[in-house]
Amino acid sequence: MLSDDLSWFLVLAETEHAGQAAAELRMPQPTLSRRLARLEERMGTTLFDRHGRSLSLNTRGRALRSRVRAAVTQLDLAESEVRRLLDPQTGLVRFDFLHSLGTWLAPQLIRGFATAHPRAEIKLHQGTGAELVERVLNDESDIALSSPRPDRDDLAWLEMRSQPLALCVSADHRLAAQTIVEIADVADEPFISTPEGFHSRDLLTEVAADDDIHVRVAFESDELSTVAGLVVAGVGVALLPADPYLLLSGAVFVPLRTRRTRQIGLIWRSDQDPESTPGLFLADARSLAEAG
Repeated sequence: MLSDDLSWFLVLAETEHAGQAAAELRMPQPTLSRRLARLEERMGTTLFDRHGRSLSLNTRGRALRSRVRAAVTQLDLAESEVRRLLDPQTGLVRFDFLHSLGTWLAPQLIRGFATAHPRAEIKLHQGTGAELVERVLNDESDIALSSPRPDRDDLAWLEMRSQPLALCVSADHRLAAQTIVEIADVADEPFISTPEGFHSRDLLTEVAADDDIHVRVAFESDELSTVAGLVVAGVGVALLPADPYLLLSGAVFVPLRTRRTRQIGLIWRSDQDPESTPGLFLADARSLAEAG
């Protein structure tokens, strides 16, 4: 690894124990101690406070650890980039996805790619829609499964699904047997939703504004599955995508009269190399999208 000459310091900084760090690194403790001595001599200062046989990372050491960690990450990414340019079948794809898509669509994409390209490596990360966009833009991720479509020229988009919206109510709710409802039908009831800034919360706000309705959000959760669980508990209603993976026992999805939908798609930087490992992932995803 290109980062080997730096990673030993991170292990030592994490353990703050020369013997334990040497064991993890599989090197003699005197060798590790000499490396630290040379590094401190080069820096012109100590990086650890000594307390007998124990070490304690000091302020200068913490500052160096932060920079070394960033450098190691970039060196490892550079090595992966070279490998995947030589052979995309053995390269790395960094794939991010929304928490709510981790039970169905994200695993489908991962399984399809891993089956077709068993020698490739996949690194996963979950987060909110806004976080995923930033990670792709900052080259912390290659591809993200997100919602909604970002309004940016430097990001490409492949729509995977368009989900209708539904009113999620408990099975004993007065509207549970309806074939279709409007947001005005539950305007006076407490809503459960995600916090502001989440796309599902934006959808609730937009649907209500379309009918000039104000709704009261009584409970918030980052997870749509928790939102559905609170509906089952009978503490409120929720606007959710009509996603069978969110339909819990004791809850009912009633179709909602609205022109809005939840768009789900893949985003990636517009300059992504189609011949790279992420390019192979996108090709497989495009086939899945076309198959419906």
